[in-house]
Amino acid sequence: MVQLLVKDFRIQKRFIMLGFVFVGVVFFVLGAFEGMPLSVPAAIFSHFLIVVSSKMDERNNNGRMLVSFPLRRTDIVVSKYCGIVLFMALAFALTSLWRLLAGLVLPTDEMPWFDNRSVSITIAVLLVFYSIYFPLFFALGARLVQVLDVIVLFTVGGAVVLLLRIAEWSGINAGGVIRRVLAADDGNLSLWGIGGGFFLLLLSCLLSVFLYNRRSV
Repeated sequence: MVQLLVKDFRIQKRFIMLGFVFVGVVFFVLGAFEGMPLSVPAAIFSHFLIVVSSKMDERNNNGRMLVSFPLRRTDIVVSKYCGIVLFMALAFALTSLWRLLAGLVLPTDEMPWFDNRSVSITIAVLLVFYSIYFPLFFALGARLVQVLDVIVLFTVGGAVVLLLRIAEWSGINAGGVIRRVLAADDGNLSLWGIGGGFFLLLLSCLLSVFLYNRRSV
């Protein structure tokens, strides 16, 4: 499984450099994220690396090649989920490095701000997104992979809007609930948000293993 992660990292080397330059130019030179949390460019960078990795595999028919090797399909799936954590950590680290470097020449108020709350919420949202994305990826493969992230984004957005409407019709003050959650202590918010996200990711991994083991590649 380590070799599979190394393979994904090698595929991504030029995209890591491209993303790093993009974040530096847009983030600092153009000031596009001024006044926004640091987690925003880091999330964009993370998503770019994770989705490009899956799309490259399908475009190059790596999935078909990998199952012809003496590898368990379970290992192929688990390596992708480990890659989520790896590339997210890398993207957040490189984005933080840009902020550190920019802090040497730019005033603090011209740079994105950093706080644990925004980072926790962003990581939780990304984990929920990939908990939905990868079961579909392993079930459908190349048929929808080029637009799968867009499909998941609109599906999740539609589901959230629907839930808010149902709560409104049921007399539940959804806005108040959301405000209470966001006003929670940073430690509790991080624990429930990131912990819940990883729990969903674990369930998603088990579902992906089940689907991929039964898929004809």
